[in-house]
Amino acid sequence: MRKLIQYIIFSIVGLVVISLFVSLWLPITQAFRLVFGSIYILFLPGLVLSYVFFKKGEKDFIERIALSFALSIVIIPLLTFYFNLLFKVKINLLNVSLKVLAFTAVSSTILLWRARKSRK
Repeated sequence: MRKLIQYIIFSIVGLVVISLFVSLWLPITQAFRLVFGSIYILFLPGLVLSYVFFKKGEKDFIERIALSFALSIVIIPLLTFYFNLLFKVKINLLNVSLKVLAFTAVSSTILLWRARKSRK
């Protein structure tokens, strides 16, 4: 658990450093929005979904990262276009952000449910 917390702290510090480096060319708020928004859209949903499909020890670190990007790139546009097609939800920043949040929350709930079920 302690090692996981260290990885999270190093990741956040790394993202902040990348954002500050990008802010040399862009305004600082836009740099933070670009870096953290890219992680939110292109990585996080796929990472959670990869843990739903594959257990913790099945894939190594590099495979998990590649699979996370691939799943996010596939799932988010499909989710957005199907919501637009079926429910007539407009495609804008707020709606896409909420769909990604809901998708990640549902996937995380499935993971938590599985973890509790496996402990019993």
